[in-house]
Amino acid sequence: MAQSAISQHIAALAGIPPQPVAVEPPAPGESRTWTFTDRRTGEPFTYTCMAGCTLNHQQDTERPVFREDVWCWFWDEALTLPVNENGQPEEFRVLSTVVKVEPWSAKVAERLPFAVVELVDDHFIDGLDPDGLETVINTLAARLDRMRETRRRLIEVREQYKQRAIRNQADEAPRAREGRS
Repeated sequence: MAQSAISQHIAALAGIPPQPVAVEPPAPGESRTWTFTDRRTGEPFTYTCMAGCTLNHQQDTERPVFREDVWCWFWDEALTLPVNENGQPEEFRVLSTVVKVEPWSAKVAERLPFAVVELVDDHFIDGLDPDGLETVINTLAARLDRMRETRRRLIEVREQYKQRAIRNQADEAPRAREGRS
């Protein structure tokens, strides 16, 4: 679907590409260039992935696809923690971040790379621009600071609890010897 000249101009002024264009392959190692068949037109289209894309686009090359079904992304390293959801700890991915681009998305903002944060398996904060990702990072950093404070308080409370338990045991020992409970 072609955009009007006005909407293309507005998108250009905003620094957002109106639609991706076929480009010459970049320097080796930056990104992959491959060709797929546009399902609407039946014509081949050469596309260059976002630098660092880790998706396997083989299925996209083997059959005609709609352009809006083509995207690129890359994940960071997976981090798992044992989450107790049903009474048994189970390893879940937490705080994974993917950088994604959907070059033919109906949402103009998705035509530029954006971040998606997976809080815990299949629960996402989507569509983050750099400022939005920074907000998530700062929010999590503040929560980590609070968790560190909670850890400090936990250490203090545990020590107090142990001391009280020791005193209680010391108080109970004479009573037990005397036969009083």
